[in-house]
Amino acid sequence: MPDSTPQSMKGALHDAGDLMELRDDLPMPEQFPGSALIRVRRTGICGSDLHMNNERTEPQTMPGGHEVAGEVVEVPAGETRIAVGDRVAVETIGSGKACNECWYCNMGQYRHCTDKSDDTGGGFAEYMTRKPGGLYKLPDEMSWTDGALVEPLAVSVHAVRWGGMAPGDTVAVVGSATIGLAAIAAARQLGAGRIIASARYEQQATAAARLGADVVVGSEPGELEEAAREATDGRGADMVFESIGGNTADTLVQAMDTCRMQGKIVVIGGFRKPVEFDFLAPMLNEQSILLSSCYGIVDGHHDYEVSIDILASGRVPFHEIVTHNVPLSDIQTGFETAYDKSTGSIKVHVEI
Repeated sequence: MPDSTPQSMKGALHDAGDLMELRDDLPMPEQFPGSALIRVRRTGICGSDLHMNNERTEPQTMPGGHEVAGEVVEVPAGETRIAVGDRVAVETIGSGKACNECWYCNMGQYRHCTDKSDDTGGGFAEYMTRKPGGLYKLPDEMSWTDGALVEPLAVSVHAVRWGGMAPGDTVAVVGSATIGLAAIAAARQLGAGRIIASARYEQQATAAARLGADVVVGSEPGELEEAAREATDGRGADMVFESIGGNTADTLVQAMDTCRMQGKIVVIGGFRKPVEFDFLAPMLNEQSILLSSCYGIVDGHHDYEVSIDILASGRVPFHEIVTHNVPLSDIQTGFETAYDKSTGSIKVHVEI
């Protein structure tokens, strides 16, 4: 590690209770063979960060955070695609750790790499390391806000593309938190016809309409189903994105009831515990149920690249979902705000 590189850094660790503890003496992330060093500038708080904190039984020893944008400060010898000073969105989960040699890597599905590098920490800290393959250049005019939104948008861009949405399809989205809103934006930008979405909170409903939903309904059972039937002469949506997940199959059932016969249901929401689901109805309806996780290469382009193009185009005001910004020194307030939707929060960003 060069002399100019700090020997320690600021970062936040969850204490397995209620606190994100700010530290100024964390060790620098490991610079494993072939890795680049990134100075983190902006990191989003994901719903999965909230869920994992709730489930954690031991204090963190390494910072989390995977919705990351930053500046490259060191690259491995021989690297030519990425240079020091580049502003990048960091793909922390797949291509940033991928071996680039296994069958899945050769297929462009880095999320499923069978020989990933060990985790070296995430974006709730000043520095992180990942392989250059996981660093996607941001246009000079793109803000750090948009840079840190590439990851959540890519999740839904992948769902739309992996799911095979056809131009003109009537789309329904169950839930309008970050990933549901990303699904609305992605579907609209990739050619959906009508889009119907459900939203639990007023700020989510407003954002859903801004991002391209033609009809926004509440979250009570039956509302989304009825709206989809009204928009399609009683058939139901061609493709439904379930974006909520949870501990019951309620939203899966709602997605099935919203979808037309022989339509597609794409599950993006995280079901962190086993749920019971009756497959008889979707079987009789010949509905396809696809599960979508993270991102990869579809039709020759990585979902991060597609997402950067969408954000850079200026066609979609996705940055408006960032309702709150906090400095790293106030990350605890950021997490409390992200939990409490009465604050009007949708997406909370941490400025590093």
